[in-house]
Amino acid sequence: DLTQFSGEEPYHSRISRGMQEFALKNYDLSDYRNLLSDQCVNIYHTIVKSIQDDIQPMLIPGMLEHDSIPGMNSTFSAVRKQSSDKVYDTVTIVNRLQFFLQLMTSQSVSRDIVRQLVRQILYFINATLLNNLILRKDLCHWSKGIQIRYNLSQIEQWVREQQLDVDDSGILSSLGEIRQASQLLQMNKATNDNAAAICETCYSLNTLQLQKLLVLYSPSSEFEERVPQSVIKYILNYRPIEPGVKLMLDPNKMHTINFTYETRDVDFTMVTIPEGLRLNFLERY
Repeated sequence: DLTQFSGEEPYHSRISRGMQEFALKNYDLSDYRNLLSDQCVNIYHTIVKSIQDDIQPMLIPGMLEHDSIPGMNSTFSAVRKQSSDKVYDTVTIVNRLQFFLQLMTSQSVSRDIVRQLVRQILYFINATLLNNLILRKDLCHWSKGIQIRYNLSQIEQWVREQQLDVDDSGILSSLGEIRQASQLLQMNKATNDNAAAICETCYSLNTLQLQKLLVLYSPSSEFEERVPQSVIKYILNYRPIEPGVKLMLDPNKMHTINFTYETRDVDFTMVTIPEGLRLNFLERY
């Protein structure tokens, strides 16, 4: 709003003639731009951290350990559910995301900023899930891959229903690593041809992560064998581990936030000032 009513061109010409009289005429905002920009970034980071802290306890039990598809329950999941005071599932997580979305919408937060924030939260979900998966041998098997992919699809469906993944925003690409990890658990891993398919399909995962998941993979039945060393060696030769590559993702990595200019449909003649602000000295034109 400060940009819109700064009196500067080309912003001044984009507001209605009736609202142009409210534009600043003898006030230079240039000294405050960096200050206000930094404050906006700090507020954005605070909101992101608050949402992350809220959903973090739900992610592992709700996305990795919870078996949403009946008939594919694992022994580990059953034991964990019995010993847990709260039962989290994907519906719980989606409901929390919906709550925060509605909260931001009610405060007239720019849709572009909302999309960037959701993209950041999805990356946090992606990193948290992948980091836990590559440390949990009990979760690295075929049926769990199906469960994880199904759970992810619920969040992806929510993003689409809220029309957040539009204009090539790439929001859903933030779930790339954990999505491909779930696909890896479901793929054939017996031959070099399978290894080539893995390299092509799991392009978001680095070689170190692929190697770790394949080593941890447990056969789902007595008819399935562990991943042959020849398959792992093929992948290491096809995609050598690059220097500096890390096994874990950083869930606290922040993407750059861009505050794009949008004209607000503001009518100051209709604005109601709350009495609690004690601004009775202001007069309405």
